[in-house]
Amino acid sequence: MGVEEEFLLLEPHGAVAPKAPEVVRRAGVDEQIKTEYMSYQLETATPVCTGLDELRRELSRLRLAAAAAAERSGVRLVASGAPPFPAGPMMAFNEEDRYRRLARRFPEATEAGGTCGCHVHIGVPDRELAAAVLTRIRPWLPGLLALTVNSPVTGATDTGWASHRYRTQLRWPTFRPPDVWASAEQYDREVRWHLAAGTALDESGIYFLARLSARYPTIEVRVADTGLGVADTVLLAGVVRALVATLIEDVRQRAKIVPVAAGRITERLLAVARGGTRTADEAARLLGKITPQLDANGDTGEVYAGVERLRREGTGAERQRRLWKRYGPTRDFVGALAEATAPLALRV
Repeated sequence: MGVEEEFLLLEPHGAVAPKAPEVVRRAGVDEQIKTEYMSYQLETATPVCTGLDELRRELSRLRLAAAAAAERSGVRLVASGAPPFPAGPMMAFNEEDRYRRLARRFPEATEAGGTCGCHVHIGVPDRELAAAVLTRIRPWLPGLLALTVNSPVTGATDTGWASHRYRTQLRWPTFRPPDVWASAEQYDREVRWHLAAGTALDESGIYFLARLSARYPTIEVRVADTGLGVADTVLLAGVVRALVATLIEDVRQRAKIVPVAAGRITERLLAVARGGTRTADEAARLLGKITPQLDANGDTGEVYAGVERLRREGTGAERQRRLWKRYGPTRDFVGALAEATAPLALRV
């Protein structure tokens, strides 16, 4: 498994800070800390990991390196699904030509480019098997979003949503659950159709909530907001790895697929993004499905403890909302988010 996390760069008072190229240079971690769509965003990418302990170390290492480089540039690294304040150059694009072409092709979706997600890659070298797993993962996507909602505040206001990021990402034509595809060829045909129709710029611009990676032999699950803390991301990765392994076994055993209409999945995703479902209920459904595979991976204790932590402390959205109620639109709010992203205690 491998994980890509997206982050915001904010001035201490909360304005977006278009300093990503400078921060990347200062970090000096080749290809593992990169610029993103907006020049106030960074993306980190872990190497391939085989265990959750290894993944935690890599996520922590990259967050700390990025946070230290950001501070040397006079800004803060913040893990939030959306910029909290409407301040600074919100339309400051990265200089890469591809991002500028995206903005020209999809101007109505440009605001969504400034939001931050977490993408979990699980190795599935057999593309036919991977395509079959995409069909079966569809009804589980709302549960994965429920574990990771982390964008309640934007425009200097509490939006009332748990994932404002999900709401804005809907402006991209391909930001939707995967379809029911009978084969990898059908999946590829769908990708080719979007490219021909102009609803995606290139294969990397296919933003299905779970997809076959354009670069790696993996299933890439893209539904999640970026995790406020490392523990949030480790929990997501542990659940996704076990879910994919469970669904692979279902395919091999020819387990019956319970049909779920695309509209029903979309309704559930919107309900989760609005904060209208109980995270505990969604987590219980997931655990009921994946616990045998968690046992096989040796991850049961880790994942169950993570779910219990969410029950006790709240999702990223709930924790962020508490900080907002405490501090409001102040430097202290930005500082608290930055501390949750890369705690000072880990930097010594």
